[in-house]
Amino acid sequence: MSARRARGVALPTALLAVALAVVLLAIVLDAVDAGQARTATTSRQLQAEAYAHGLERWALEVLRRDSAFDEGRDSLVEAWAAGLPPTPVEGGVISGRLVDQGGCFNVNNLVVGGVEVGYQRARFERLLSVLRLDPAIAAAVVDWIDPDLVPGPRGAEDAVYAMRDPPYRTANRPLAHPSELRAVAGIDAEAWRRLAPHVCALPPPTPLNVNTATIPVLMALHPDIDESLARRLARDGRADRRSIDEFRRELEGAGILLPDLTAVGVATTHFVAVAEIDLDGIPFTRSALLERGRGPQPDRVLARATGPW
Repeated sequence: MSARRARGVALPTALLAVALAVVLLAIVLDAVDAGQARTATTSRQLQAEAYAHGLERWALEVLRRDSAFDEGRDSLVEAWAAGLPPTPVEGGVISGRLVDQGGCFNVNNLVVGGVEVGYQRARFERLLSVLRLDPAIAAAVVDWIDPDLVPGPRGAEDAVYAMRDPPYRTANRPLAHPSELRAVAGIDAEAWRRLAPHVCALPPPTPLNVNTATIPVLMALHPDIDESLARRLARDGRADRRSIDEFRRELEGAGILLPDLTAVGVATTHFVAVAEIDLDGIPFTRSALLERGRGPQPDRVLARATGPW
């Protein structure tokens, strides 16, 4: 091989060696950067968890003070509903809020102690109708919750779900989270989209708070409560009744006599505490389901979730 040709071969070989060295260096640097990024992210996650627990304690203290100030009544105009505004902390900003769970329909109220609750089913069927959904969904939800495997009229038990791909079985217990409704017969993505703002899944039984109830949930209380009346009852989200008798008088003034207000009140038993945390541009959301204490029992955390509830 001539010297010129040898040099011609050597030059691309040398360039290739340099290119490989650059690539290997880039890989090493990327690995170092990735390791540092993972370490930073892990550190921020731990920091976010600490802040989230701190915000839980803040929420519990807010509820304690609210109970001491005005026990037996909750509304969206009270101090607890204002939330914690964005607050600077080391490395970022945190904020928190309490989300009322008393104004939604608790689907676990449909079956209490293994027994279907008739008036709750009637209300749920009306809610479904108001939302332009099939009232038969109520029967499927009852079968999903009740402990037996015998389908009720228009209901659905294991035989229905065994035909799905993949197959599964009914829960036969109260729902832990309202999103479980997505697994119930008759509830597709669109039905869930309509239902989600108006339902919750709490330890039964819980009363409905008419101070915080949504428009469709108020309409579900009685066949004669139309949207116009429900909006007047909601008072643009500023309803602040001190007793259920005030609500009863409003209904009677609208011509609805002897309304069935079983399990209806003006107080909320459960809230969701939401923590929004931003650390070095990394967003974190943490949620916790809180139960308001009864008698000597203190307020407490029932469950936690990473992300929105």
